[in-house]
Amino acid sequence: MRKITIQDVAKELNLSRNTVAKALNNSDTVAYETRYVVIKKAYEMGYSKLSPTVLNEFKIKDRLERVRTVVVFARRELSTFWNRIIMGISDELNKNNCKLQLNFISEEDEANYIAPLDMDTEMSGIIILNVFNKGFLELILKRDVPVVFLDGPSNVHEITSMGDVVLFEGYHSTRSITEHLLSQGNRRIAFIGDITYCKTIKDRYEGYLAALSGYGIEPEDQFVINRHVEHKYYKQEEVSVELGKLKELPEAIVCANDDIAKDVMLCLKRKGVKVPQEVAVTGFDDKEEVELLSPSLTSVHIGNQRMGRRLVQQLIWRIDNMDLPKEILTVNTEIVIRESSIRKGNS
Repeated sequence: MRKITIQDVAKELNLSRNTVAKALNNSDTVAYETRYVVIKKAYEMGYSKLSPTVLNEFKIKDRLERVRTVVVFARRELSTFWNRIIMGISDELNKNNCKLQLNFISEEDEANYIAPLDMDTEMSGIIILNVFNKGFLELILKRDVPVVFLDGPSNVHEITSMGDVVLFEGYHSTRSITEHLLSQGNRRIAFIGDITYCKTIKDRYEGYLAALSGYGIEPEDQFVINRHVEHKYYKQEEVSVELGKLKELPEAIVCANDDIAKDVMLCLKRKGVKVPQEVAVTGFDDKEEVELLSPSLTSVHIGNQRMGRRLVQQLIWRIDNMDLPKEILTVNTEIVIRESSIRKGNS
């Protein structure tokens, strides 16, 4: 294996070789902050000539080799969707010498404000994977440790004082997917999703509205299915009830996620309605199984493992920058057009 040189470190940091050499010798002619950055990078890269005295003075070895514990809170839902996010979190934590502690929260524990028993664990940071009510969050976030949320309530500013929020982009992608339906001549387009549940679903609804508005279309009340229901339309019965209320079917249905879209397609099939010939359907999340549906489902690819890694990267950054303002970050998504939204003869 090739030895790391001063020039390698200088190139990595975009500094001059002379500055790096002085920093590695702990020269006062280089600012303290620069010396720390150079010594830390050299240690990470495996530069072999670092003085133990210098490492001890800057506590580089202690800071990099101490194993941190990161606690992840998630709902008790086992699925490939969440598993992939957790895999991404685990991979990135391993890269950063961190240990993962996963706590599953039941609906009963959340409703009764019961914190996990092992909350006394020494932790360096917290990642929240689901949208929990504010009272429960206040119960489990009493410690002064950095927190990163995946998504948040519809009014996301309710939690921004507690930590950073990372979101899947939903507004522009849902606007584009609705415009894709409009471009084929569809005008009576429905939306289904509980917009009171979380920020990302609210964004998707607003993207749907923006697309219709761009075509000068006012959505019909019966086709806007966005009120709060107990299971947020994740239960087939709730989807079936809402579709059963329609006096007539729309030409297309924009669903807030793939789970809703699958149930919509199943309900339409039971009614003898053909997708996409009679009603086009779109989803969101691009779960693995949607490509295998018949017809295959148009969706929005989000990259679950990538998101898991991004959550950890934000948390590690926050651990080192506790005094900087909290952030709301958006991770881009990608539309995947498949059979369920393409009318015959259109594209």
